[in-house]
Amino acid sequence: MDAEIDELAAAADNLTPRGTAVVFGVCGRALAPLVEQVEQRSGERWTVPELGPALDLIRAFATGSAEAEAEDCNWLRSRLDQAVSEDEHPWSTFAQDVLICVDAGLAAALGDDRPQGHLIQFALEPLIAVLEDQDTDLIRIYGQRYWRRQIIKDPAVAAALSFLPELIAKASHAVSVDAHEFRAFVSEAAVLRPDSPAVAGREAQTEARCP
Repeated sequence: MDAEIDELAAAADNLTPRGTAVVFGVCGRALAPLVEQVEQRSGERWTVPELGPALDLIRAFATGSAEAEAEDCNWLRSRLDQAVSEDEHPWSTFAQDVLICVDAGLAAALGDDRPQGHLIQFALEPLIAVLEDQDTDLIRIYGQRYWRRQIIKDPAVAAALSFLPELIAKASHAVSVDAHEFRAFVSEAAVLRPDSPAVAGREAQTEARCP
């Protein structure tokens, strides 16, 4: 898994600001339902009303329909950072992963703060965290290192690791993407969410990965 993430990070480091906005904007929008789940589970005591405007701004920049204003980007980044620091909900790590992706997209749209490619790992973190929790017994027996080597064979992880390089490659070759392409990317990026069909019912397959 670590080698896969390193390859993704290296590819993401070579993106233009607009390409970076495409990648992190797509990931952030696809993962946004996780923030909504955290909001609901907190009884609406914790909310991120700035998430929608931030995603819209990133999409506008990524698709070339509007240039981002520094004032808007800085304000939204400040509010998202505050939301992360205020979140003490048990599911907060999911929200943090999403907001880190969104912040990276905003940084790219801002233009003078190039987000590092390694932040792409946070697009995978919600999925990895859920699978790690499901594989507690496997990890207890064979260890974390073994699990991180084997998890890339899991269908859900394989689908995510197949999608992200394709997204980065498309973002690197295009001057910009149009709104239709952006929506299509977001739809494909659903494989990053822990509630994707590939994750459902996988508990029964855990023993199949044991040597």
